Amino acid sequence: MKPGLEQIKKNEANSSLTQLILDLPEFEPYWHFHPEFELTFIISGSGKRIVGDSVEPFQKGDLVLLGSDLPHTWNSGNNNIKSESCKAVVFQFSHKILSVLVSEFPEFEGIRRLLNIAHRGISFHGAQALETGNKLLKLSKSNGLEKLTRFWLILDDLSKSANYRLLASANYVPSLNKSNVERINIVFTYVSAHFAENIPLQRAADIVHMTQTSFCRFFKMITGETFTEYLNNFRISRACVMLTVQQDKSILQVAFDSGFRSSTHFNRMFFMKKGCSPSVFRKQHILMINRD
Repeated sequence: MKPGLEQIKKNEANSSLTQLILDLPEFEPYWHFHPEFELTFIISGSGKRIVGDSVEPFQKGDLVLLGSDLPHTWNSGNNNIKSESCKAVVFQFSHKILSVLVSEFPEFEGIRRLLNIAHRGISFHGAQALETGNKLLKLSKSNGLEKLTRFWLILDDLSKSANYRLLASANYVPSLNKSNVERINIVFTYVSAHFAENIPLQRAADIVHMTQTSFCRFFKMITGETFTEYLNNFRISRACVMLTVQQDKSILQVAFDSGFRSSTHFNRMFFMKKGCSPSVFRKQHILMINRD
């Protein structure tokens, strides 16, 4: 696939780090890439994360390091649930802030190895992901050399972690084409706005002016999923939000509002994706909240 090139604008004068604090009603689908590395921590929100050919759900506590020119998007969907905003802290940086140091000082060897494998995208999990997220939030209040030094230490800690997974497949090679980027973003945006409706495959193909056969091949090449798989996964992620945030809503209503027209199909798909029924998922969430 071929995503859009994003030009990163520095938000601080004389700073090697570009820092973003996002607080939005939703993360809108925007398939793009940029030459800078990116470290993103999700403070709140949930949905689908696509990195290269990896398509996975994301939620609060998600921590991902992306390499240079690796296509990606976070998409929470238009959930119309005002009590759940989407918040994230994002740091973007050029390899230049380390290139000289890595070549001259052996203490930076761990960071060098970390950035070398980041071309596939790295998802960190466990307690360290949350701890790193908290450090990034505190780091956003620092500046100057103190901020840069603390950021190096964060990368060094991550380089020593065993709690991570590589996201894009080993043979993934991004194809950076503006036309394909525009097409996939049209599809992502359409699904985000209309997931609760019936979306036939032909309709998805029509909005990007492709035949069904060409569209299926195009969509699978970019996302690693069929369109139906992507749509069902997106709907399940929306259902999870409704089950936890709108607890007065019945399971049947959640199924309908997330785009499923059959409660049997919804329950079967939910169990396949989450390993439990919707009602058990809601009860487990309530117990977790009460325990906290």
